[in-house]
Amino acid sequence: MNNTKNAIMVTLFASMGQGENHYTLASVNRIIELLLEYHTTNVGRRWVFQCLHDLIEGGYINRRPRYKKNPEGQPRRRSSMIVFTVKGMEYLKKKLIEGARQALNSMLRYVTGDDKRWPRLPDVTNEEKSEMGKGGWEWLQRTIGDTASKMSF
Repeated sequence: MNNTKNAIMVTLFASMGQGENHYTLASVNRIIELLLEYHTTNVGRRWVFQCLHDLIEGGYINRRPRYKKNPEGQPRRRSSMIVFTVKGMEYLKKKLIEGARQALNSMLRYVTGDDKRWPRLPDVTNEEKSEMGKGGWEWLQRTIGDTASKMSF
């Protein structure tokens, strides 16, 4: 991993609040500003996008697109949510980034189910009262089919 990608990883982690949040909403322009301010690395938008692509392909981070509706009701893209993977947190921990070990431990507790603060599937879906019983899937397919047939493409 070259110096720019390493600096981007550290910058993304720092913009997460040193692991307090599990994601960052920093735009590419903000990443460029932070790289210039804290790492004295002057790069262009295209190179940042390429580095983010390489980090995603390497399995260090993931991106989740976000949308917001404008006043007319049409969707508008917002900056993506960038989330570190376990591999990315392990990389930062090996580089001795402050707070990476605690963030990795909390991430692993969540993944293994030891973190009891997070809701589980029965808590969210309330399975015993769910409408997806015996005829639920047929009802869902009928509803989706009726909706799809009413739409004109």
